[in-house]
Formats: sequence, structure tokens, C-alpha cells
Amino acid sequence: MKDPHALTDRPAQQAIVCQFPLQQVLSRAQAAEYLGVPASRLRALALLGVGPDRVRQSGRVAQFRKDDLDQYSADLFSRAGLSAEALQRYRSVRAASSYAGQDAFMDMASRDELSQACAYVGGRVVIVLGLVVIVLSHTPLSRILFPMR
Repeated sequence: MKDPHALTDRPAQQAIVCQFPLQQVLSRAQAAEYLGVPASRLRALALLGVGPDRVRQSGRVAQFRKDDLDQYSADLFSRAGLSAEALQRYRSVRAASSYAGQDAFMDMASRDELSQACAYVGGRVVIVLGLVVIVLSHTPLSRILFPMR
């Protein structure tokens, strides 16, 4: 068995500590402006559990890291079948023009993601309601609730 004191008798090695810069965190309105989509769209995407990753630093307020927003836009570009070079050209053109309005591509792509999420959730709700109707239609409770004449 090894002596536990033998490990502490060795001279301490110096460690190099690298400090990473703080990631920039944006509010919902700032993130929506950065992406070029309405803030209400980011809220709706968050309610459905899709969209860019969120962090909660101060209470209940959702905030977004700039890196996560860039990753989200890159994911939307790749889902649209566009290359990484096209994404870089698009970002450089948008940054050079310093345009702060709605981004046509991000608006369309996030609207498509929102409609897909709504269809998914809506489909699940319809399935559950259908199962409830099937179960209730074969119980005596259904005869009380919906009397047949």
C-alpha cells in the first residue's frame, strides 16, 4: 500500500491559469435584434422548447449568449442546405452594411422552425384528445355526459 504522505512531499508544480473572456450575454430584445427576428418569435420558440439556447442569470429573465445565437443561425443555415462559406459571406455582408432591421433569411427560417414545432405539439395534443375521446366513448360516463336519443 502506498503511503499517503508520499504524494504531498513532492514539490508543488506551477500551474498556468488561462482566463477566458466573459461571454457576451444579451437580453431577449437584444438577441432578437442581433438575429434579425421579432422578440415575440424568440419568446414563442422558447415556449415550444426550440430556438437558441437560453441562460437564466438574473431571476426569471431569459438571456442569450452571443455564441449560442451564432450557433443557432449556423444550424438554420445548415438545415436550409447552405454551406459554411455562404454563412460567412452572409454574416460579413450583414456586418458591413450595419443593418439592424429584420433579417429576411432568419425571419423565414425561424418562422419555419416555429411552424414545425407548433405542428409537432399540435399533433401530440390531437393524439391525446383522440385517446381521451376513445376512452370516454366506451365508459358509462359517456352515456351520462352525452345521452343518445
